[in-house]
Amino acid sequence: MPVELSDAELILLWQNGADNAFEVLYKRYAVRLLSTALNKTRSRELSEEIIQETFLRLFTRKKTANQIINLSSFLYTTVKHKIIDHYRREKLLKKYEEHSFHHFTETDNSTLQAIESRELEQQLAFQIEKLPLKCRSVFNLSRNHHLSNKEIASELHISENTVEQHMRKALRLLRSYFFGHTERIIIFCLFVLSLF
Repeated sequence: MPVELSDAELILLWQNGADNAFEVLYKRYAVRLLSTALNKTRSRELSEEIIQETFLRLFTRKKTANQIINLSSFLYTTVKHKIIDHYRREKLLKKYEEHSFHHFTETDNSTLQAIESRELEQQLAFQIEKLPLKCRSVFNLSRNHHLSNKEIASELHISENTVEQHMRKALRLLRSYFFGHTERIIIFCLFVLSLF
């Protein structure tokens, strides 16, 4: 397919069944969008996720995509908002973590006993089991067996940097799950995570 076709022409072809037209649009913008995201986040993994989510948003709007007046503007604006959303969530999580520290250091045992910890711990354990295999292995060796990053790297035959990446990913996935629940669950689970 000729890459010199305009965005509007490619969108119409895509809507009419030419799936490779979407691939052309992806190749046209993906690298530039990734560069923009990397410049703002300094994280390749996060930036790649944002780009995937951006094109997924476009893909889900296939039927109305021809109504997008400026595709470039649409894609860059989507990336911008997703980066803002990410930092907003990070800021909120930080507030929850700070609150959980003060809450659980100032609350007496009778209040702690009122929390349905068993059910929440089960939810946490269930989410840990859903982690990707490498992430789960690294997480368990670190949090349950108290191994250092160097020891985990030796055990799994990977680099310490890879261990750190898996840990960050595991914590991000766990926190993102509990972020969708009530504040009490978030606070408790962040507290539990800090105790491992």
